[in-house]
Amino acid sequence: MKHSWGKDSRRDLKKASHGFTLIELLCVIALLGLITLIAMPAIYNLGNSRNLEIAARSFATDLRKARQTAITKVSTQFIIINHATNEYRIRDARTEETEYITLPEGISFRANTYWDGSGPATLRFKPTGSPCSGGTIGLVNEHNDTLYLIITPVTGRVRISEERP
Repeated sequence: MKHSWGKDSRRDLKKASHGFTLIELLCVIALLGLITLIAMPAIYNLGNSRNLEIAARSFATDLRKARQTAITKVSTQFIIINHATNEYRIRDARTEETEYITLPEGISFRANTYWDGSGPATLRFKPTGSPCSGGTIGLVNEHNDTLYLIITPVTGRVRISEERP
């Protein structure tokens, strides 16, 4: 008996090897679902940490802007922090112009060195750009992650740190 290994038999072999079986597809879908289930908490926490970082950077930018405004306008700038409402305002002492800013949802102020526990905390940049005193302002998210804004005395440099100074 003679076997034919011609072109037709090779074509039949190629047809049989195309595609995936239903079991293979179901296994891949199950693995993707398992990986997604494991990764979701990490992705959710990443978003919360990112919101805290964005809020800290935005607040630091506002502090630097107030410092620069104090220098260019030769006018004292007040940053008044209200812990109860999670908002702060920037007020020009000479023109009385005031800008109100509210922290994003889930972000709040942590006790800072400009606050004595009663009333709003107040940071002041003098017309020279130096702060009334150096200090730290903490921001915290719902998961108790904290970032600190550190204002250097004399120079008024503003930086963000995960470590409390």
